[in-house]
Amino acid sequence: MNVITALNRKYIPYTLVMLTSLGINSKESVDAYLLHSELTGEDEKFLKGALEEHGVNIHLVAIDRSMFSDKLPRNEQWSLETYFRLMMFDVLPDNISRALYLDGDMVINKDLTDLYNMDFADKEIIACDDKGGFNQKEGYGPKHNEMFREAYEHGYRYFNAGVMLLNLELMRKRYSFKTYLDAFEAWDYQMEAPDQDILNWVHWKNVDYVDFAYYDLFARVAHTSGITYEEVKKDVAIVHFPGAKPWENANYHFGIEKLWWDYAKKTPIYQELLESFVESAVTDNSIELFMRNLDEKNRTQADLLQQLMAKVKEIM
Repeated sequence: MNVITALNRKYIPYTLVMLTSLGINSKESVDAYLLHSELTGEDEKFLKGALEEHGVNIHLVAIDRSMFSDKLPRNEQWSLETYFRLMMFDVLPDNISRALYLDGDMVINKDLTDLYNMDFADKEIIACDDKGGFNQKEGYGPKHNEMFREAYEHGYRYFNAGVMLLNLELMRKRYSFKTYLDAFEAWDYQMEAPDQDILNWVHWKNVDYVDFAYYDLFARVAHTSGITYEEVKKDVAIVHFPGAKPWENANYHFGIEKLWWDYAKKTPIYQELLESFVESAVTDNSIELFMRNLDEKNRTQADLLQQLMAKVKEIM
């Protein structure tokens, strides 16, 4: 099974958790191609040693950062590494006919052999509906709807790029890295979800789908829908943590995140991850600031209400 992911040094621990979960549940060996621009020989040695027992073979694929325009949108959510997969046709071995792209912020909870061996039926990508199925056009912004007006007129379902089975044999014949660069230029780099928008825009006529609730379950969406940790552990293959992460503290936590920690416990860096989480929990003041701002807003609203009631009494 060929797997692709992209990362920087900061994301090594979380990618390790994802690949560990994949190896633990896979019935066959995994060749993992890690697209990067800064991993060292020591990083490679560490990852190989940590994953060898789980049948995951690591292949580092160096990416030239200078190939990417400074115009590409970047922020805390969209690092430069998120664009590295757009070079997959140019940097992966030619003998790889299919591969499964997986984001690093997920855990693999079941064997993915059935997904990996699916018949493409001349499609380029097999993926899942975005936003845990809440991917209607009304849920996106004006730029998104401008980009996908024609697609939506044809009943298109916008997919999440965190889980993609890629028909590389077919796609190499039709596209290159330049295809995506030209698409960015065509939209003047003004995308709401940069590389995901471009992947959808380029390939929208050639996408097939699998069940998002099984193969790309958004953990927070599941939690707000009343789905429990026990149900997810029993019934879901891939659990995705977009946005707020289980290892971060600037957000509220919930039961399904325990599954991520279950697999983190299987890695040699579990203690390090745990200590980092605890340190963050006692030093991060994001929740405190949020509660103070909420309290201030409530006080302001209470003052306005009192002023309004006073005026009403004057009138009466």
